Amino acid sequence: MTQPAIAAPVAPPRASGGDPASAGVLGRARAHWAPLTVGALTLLAFVLRYVLVHDSLLGDEMFMFQIVHGHSLGEALHIVRETEKTPPLFFILVWAAAKLGDPTVWLRAPSLVFGTALVPLTYALGLRTVGRTAGVLGAAMITLAPFAIFYGTEARAYGALACFSALSTLCLLWALDSGRRRAWAAYAIAVVAVAFTHYMGIFVLLVQALWAFWVHRDRLRVLLVVHGLIVLAFLPWLSSFRLQERHSGAEAGRIAQLRTPSLHYLGDITLRMELGHPFARVTQVPGQVPIIVALAVIAIAAAAALLRMVRRGTPGPRLASPVLLLGLTAVASPVGVGLASLRPDKSFMLARNLSSSLIALALIVAWLLVTLRRRAAVPAVAAVLVVLLIGTVRTLQAPFRRSNYRAAAAFIDARARPGDPVVQTFFLPGRGPLGKMLTVNFKKPHPYYQSSAADGAWARGRRSGRVFVAFALPGFFKSVRHVPPVAGPHSDFVRVTDAQYPGMERVVVGEYVYRGR
Repeated sequence: MTQPAIAAPVAPPRASGGDPASAGVLGRARAHWAPLTVGALTLLAFVLRYVLVHDSLLGDEMFMFQIVHGHSLGEALHIVRETEKTPPLFFILVWAAAKLGDPTVWLRAPSLVFGTALVPLTYALGLRTVGRTAGVLGAAMITLAPFAIFYGTEARAYGALACFSALSTLCLLWALDSGRRRAWAAYAIAVVAVAFTHYMGIFVLLVQALWAFWVHRDRLRVLLVVHGLIVLAFLPWLSSFRLQERHSGAEAGRIAQLRTPSLHYLGDITLRMELGHPFARVTQVPGQVPIIVALAVIAIAAAAALLRMVRRGTPGPRLASPVLLLGLTAVASPVGVGLASLRPDKSFMLARNLSSSLIALALIVAWLLVTLRRRAAVPAVAAVLVVLLIGTVRTLQAPFRRSNYRAAAAFIDARARPGDPVVQTFFLPGRGPLGKMLTVNFKKPHPYYQSSAADGAWARGRRSGRVFVAFALPGFFKSVRHVPPVAGPHSDFVRVTDAQYPGMERVVVGEYVYRGR
């Protein structure tokens, strides 16, 4: 009589999106070490971002300051609708935060909160998709990423966009797994938050929705209801969106004039978003050699993953895999921005417009690294973290920080007498709020003139006895060490002292005394 075959023991199924690193790369730390590590990373992320909170307001932050400072909430929302290119949610948060204290500092509080929250959120999404080890590594990458550090204190919506986009992905997976109403409610709220934070989040939202409708057709009814409610929530803002399209189109035209959209340019801003600084070349931050090392390591990890799939005869993650969803959201913004920039004379190719893919891309890179063999994974992970650490250190150095208009204003406050005029000139046009980056930091009143009205300043200086001149120059003008001497009709003034303050824009201040006194 034939003996019945004994079934081989079956391994317990992994949780959806289980830990691919559990097969052995980077050590198999006990589960409780991961939350402790993420907690330490979150604290480090807060410290790195807090260092920049008191930097002077610069660039687009001045538009935020103009909108929220000295206006009621209704007035602020009207200005957003009429002049801005983004939805109102982040402006509401900044308006409320600016009421808590010095608005030049407190308007950055929401970004600090979102920028810090990115770290535990990265781990949570990683745990749900690519596993514990990759989740911790992804959280470490976001902690040290210069791009994430910068927008963790920038009084604009990009840190919040990254946060809400990742949260919407996490809530979608939770809702599909559990089917609970509160999970679907959380997903709907997260999607609405993305939609009301920045229009560039649309690419990730579309990819998520299309994936859910295709893979989970058995949930068609609930998906239709939830997304119908999301559309209804956005309808009240639709007319404002149409109005803002004109503002967005004008900016898109200016971007296209500065640099022609191309695959090379798209790759450049993607690298800046993940490994570099939004306003520096990757050859500067983290640097030419570090960026080559990081790209080589990531390329090797990707090639190794592809080779494993070929050997196993598997085409890659299953369609329903959370890893696939994560990969789709990682490329959604770069691909979406690239396609949107194909229109003639229109471009949205700025690194900040890719923010909604920031966390997903970091987790995909982390996943590739930790799935290497142990001997390769340890140095690969170390190399990428060292490259990011180099970028972090450079980000905190003066040439890559916001210009120190606060110190320049303090210099003038200390030396100017009542009635002494201040004239500011700009390498680039300083119209509107951009012309007030110096004046918002004054502690004393000074007659203030922009370069277009400089003659009035010199005429007033002949009465008061002196004039202060502030030049704002891009950081690459290393040859300009001092304010140039005054020539022509104002040569009756002599420069007695000057001071310079480094930053992404170099601020140089000169003090001129009237010879007739």
